[in-house]
Amino acid sequence: MFRPKLLVILAVAVVVLGVISFMQKSSHERRTSRPTQAVLVEGAWTDQDLARIVLGYGTEAEAVVLERTPEGWSIPTAWHAAASAQKVQALLRTLGGLAGEFRSDRESVLADYGLTPEGSVTIRARDAAGAELLALDVGAQAPGNQGQFVRRPGEPAVYVSGSNVLAALGLYGGPARPQSRHFLELQAVQEDKTEVDAIVLEDEHGARTLAKVYAEVPAAAGDTTAAAAAPEVDRLTWEWELAAPSRESLLKTRADGVLGAATSMRAVDVADPTADPAAYGLDAPSRRAMLRFADGRELVLAFGAERQAEDDRPAGVWMRVGELPTVWVVTTYAVNNLFKTLADLQPES
Repeated sequence: MFRPKLLVILAVAVVVLGVISFMQKSSHERRTSRPTQAVLVEGAWTDQDLARIVLGYGTEAEAVVLERTPEGWSIPTAWHAAASAQKVQALLRTLGGLAGEFRSDRESVLADYGLTPEGSVTIRARDAAGAELLALDVGAQAPGNQGQFVRRPGEPAVYVSGSNVLAALGLYGGPARPQSRHFLELQAVQEDKTEVDAIVLEDEHGARTLAKVYAEVPAAAGDTTAAAAAPEVDRLTWEWELAAPSRESLLKTRADGVLGAATSMRAVDVADPTADPAAYGLDAPSRRAMLRFADGRELVLAFGAERQAEDDRPAGVWMRVGELPTVWVVTTYAVNNLFKTLADLQPES
């Protein structure tokens, strides 16, 4: 038989242990008692709702700045070059209504999630009146998940995003400094091939003019009008000939390749348009391609020196289109597809 005094001691011990357990459980519940899912970005925004988007990294608050202008989105951090509306819209689709799964609300462990002021990517967006509509901090990649650790600015609660926010910023290896290049509109030339009548190429091989020879649309039977005397041409059906310096037929498939390269050219980067053109070899371009259109318009593509790859800057050739100020960087592959020699274009004997 237990003595009464021992029974009292045991009873007190049980009560104390129960109180301790209850307090620990309550403390844990207070620390983690919140919904497992939360909406981190309220609303779904379009590019017309916003006027300014700022992306930062660490202590650099404005690594990339996007601004909406009457002509469309531009990038002040890339000499006000045009931004791709598709890239801006893709970012806003990713962020709109972004939800996350709760992970922690302890400020002392933010570094474990890559959410320190020195290591996180920041996203801020404002409307035309300057009101902040969107704010998010993005940290490290969540293991086994497509999303990243994210939080609202100034709040300790950490979530795993339901979407890959970093990918929408052009970052695929974890948090890093966003680059303006990801948001550039890189379509330097986009023209209708059927409206081009001739292409003049000038390079170290001299000048040569490639001209289309159109098929004629036959007059209707019995048509004796003046129009029948000068039949129209079928602008969708053509062959190619060398119009200068001599006159001879050209291989259609290869000349069509030149036409395709001249009328649709994508760049890989832009450069400072206010710099001395001589720095790009554009003061006296070594290669020029001129497109002549059916309406009499002419468009000159001027090509300068080559740019070597450096750090994250891709290699290429500097180019200007007409009188526009933008200095593009296009690949040597694209340039070589355009400047074909006469021997390249002649039919095989």
